[in-house]
Formats: sequence, structure tokens, C-alpha cells
Amino acid sequence: MDRNMKPKSPHKLSNIIQFNPTERLAKGTLAKKVPMEYLQPYTRAISDYETAEYSGGSKFRNGDTLMARITPCLENGKTAYASILDDGEVGFGSTEYIVFRNIEGVTDSKFVYYFVTSPWFREIAIKSMVGSSGRQRVQQSVLENLEVNLPSLDEQRRIAGILGSLDDKIELNRRINANLEAQAQALFQSWFVDFEPFRDGPFVDSQLGKIPQGWKVEALSNLATVIKKGITPSNAETYSHYSIPAYDDAHFPEKQSGETIKSGKYIVYNNSILLSKLNPRIKRLWFIKTAEENAICSTEFIPIQTKDTDLISFVYYLIDNDIFYQHALSLVNGATGSHQRFHAEDIMQIPFAWNKDAAIDFAQKANYILQKIEDNIRENQTLSALRDTMLPKLMAGEINVE
Repeated sequence: MDRNMKPKSPHKLSNIIQFNPTERLAKGTLAKKVPMEYLQPYTRAISDYETAEYSGGSKFRNGDTLMARITPCLENGKTAYASILDDGEVGFGSTEYIVFRNIEGVTDSKFVYYFVTSPWFREIAIKSMVGSSGRQRVQQSVLENLEVNLPSLDEQRRIAGILGSLDDKIELNRRINANLEAQAQALFQSWFVDFEPFRDGPFVDSQLGKIPQGWKVEALSNLATVIKKGITPSNAETYSHYSIPAYDDAHFPEKQSGETIKSGKYIVYNNSILLSKLNPRIKRLWFIKTAEENAICSTEFIPIQTKDTDLISFVYYLIDNDIFYQHALSLVNGATGSHQRFHAEDIMQIPFAWNKDAAIDFAQKANYILQKIEDNIRENQTLSALRDTMLPKLMAGEINVE
């Protein structure tokens, strides 16, 4: 190993990174606000912001790292790098953020982000959490007093550049997937809601209004069934767990040992659609063409299979369509938030207009889009694992960054 690549002597973290740096923002000032829901799991970029009057909350500038300090947001990977502001602008957000800022001439801002998102740092932060169940928070003092080896500023910038190139590709794949999803959703809306390709033909009355002649109105139960095949995970087995946190993280199942899974699950089969019934105002809809080995899912999902496998992508985009989904939401019962649930029997009775030939034609087009999305998700899994593996090695000088 090059002697110049060796980490320097340990530094107390609060001496090389600023925690919650002081910023001025007068109450009532209009500013960009980033609520917790705009931090996506394990995603560098802030997904969106609102403009609101400042009345309190964490303040930040571009180049700062925002990390959720409360459960389950921290465990779910809600940490982001701020880049949504103009020069000199101050934004604000949740009181449940810890804001990290580099110290000029000592630390690089992007290196700080990758340090804070490293598995090693996250594990320490999570283990430090205290408080009542469901409202535990990170002990900031534990983080401030950590002693770490710090590479030189030039090395930090090179490390951040290497890891940043991986994140750039991950974010590009996510944007491509969002565009592909939008294309498929728009095509479904055009064909099966607005009937645009069929406007030149005759229309007839139906319970849903005017529909093209030769089409019919049916319930989802005529095309699909709910398959609830339960399983108690074996301690000796490893499973591909389609859980709600795994969906929120990367839309990819988590490999888990059976001994770490504490409750019964459903078996997941090929050509399945998983619809989350938990807190349904957050749409979670999982398309599974080919299930991973030993695939199981949370019982908070409704597992749906089509009677005709050629129609799996049609049914997926049917459920995903705003009109169908809003109808489903109108049937929800329960109090609010996480106490609300979809019920499978209600979902399966929702009516829609369709024509089988048109549905199969659409499905053939949608299959190509869904395969591209799946390929990009798998590539992102590989890139994320590489990024997380490289950081400690780069920090230790085991990988030359010249």
C-alpha cells in the first residue's frame, strides 16, 4: 500500500464535521422545505421540496447532508445530500434531521455524505438510539465523540468522486425507470380509460359510462385470484423476502435467514402482483415476473395472480391506474395512516372496462417496459453493493485512488 494513502491519526468527529450548523432564517420567511417524506431510502438526491413559511425545523444549505435521526426512518436509509438550493439560500425541513456540514479545508462535503451513509457509521447511529418504542432517536453525542481516521482532503475528493460515479449511474437508472413507468401508465390511460385508439368506432352504454362496442365491464376477480399460501420460515433456510421495507428501499427482495424472520409469510410465485394493504395511501405495487429463489412476502401484501399469464402486465397497470386505485382507496376502512388497510375481497370486486385482444396487445408492449425496469433495478442492486463495499476499503487505503 502506498504510504501516502494511509489514513491519518484519529480525529474526534465533531472536530472535522459540523453538526447542525447555525443558520439564520426568520420566522415567516418563505423558504424551500424538505419534509421527511421527500427523503427516499438510500437515495442521494432529495426527491422534491415545497415552498412554505418557516416556523421551525432543521436548517441547511447546499452541500449539507441530512440524516433522519428517528426510527424507522434512519433504519430505512433516509439520508440525502442537499443540492436543491440556490447559492447562499437556506432551506429547512423536519426537526428529526441531523444536519452534517464539512469544515472548509478539512473535509469534503460529498465525502461527508458517503461517510454518513457508510454501513459502519449507520450501524453505530442505529445502536445509539434511545427512547420509547417507535419513537427512538439517535444520541447525537455518541456520533460527535466518535474517533475516526481521516484521509487527506485530496483523497477524500477522489473517494467521493469514485462513489459518486456509482450513485450517478444509480440515479440515472431510477430516472429511466420513472420515465418507462410513465410511458406505460400513459399508454394504459389512453387505451383503457380514454379509449383514444377506439374513438372512430361505435360506443355503447355501460355501468361505467360509454365504452367501445364489443368491450365489457368485469370485476378484477374475473381475471385474477388472490393466492394466500402461508409458510412458517425454517431456521435452516435462506429466503428472498419481499417485505415492505425492501420495497421502499430498492424494489428488490432482501436475502434473510429464516431464524431472523419472526412471523408467518406468504409464498410468492412467478407471475405475481403484490399490493400492499398497509397504509394504502402510500402506493406499493410489486410486479414479479420471475420470483427469486425461496420467495416469501409479508402478510401485509395481497398476493394476486392472473388466471391467464399473458395478462399479468395488463392487470398490474390496471391496479396501478389512478382511477382504479382511487376507487380502491374509497373502500378503505380503519382510522388513519398505518391503521388503514385494503381488503382483498373489496379490491377483487372493482369493475373496469376491457377487451381481451386490446389487453393482450397492451401487455406485449408493457412486458418490454417491465423487463427494462427489472434489468435496471438489478443493476442498481449490484452498484449499491459495490459502493457500500468500496467505501471502507477506500477509507483504509486498500484501494488506490490515484
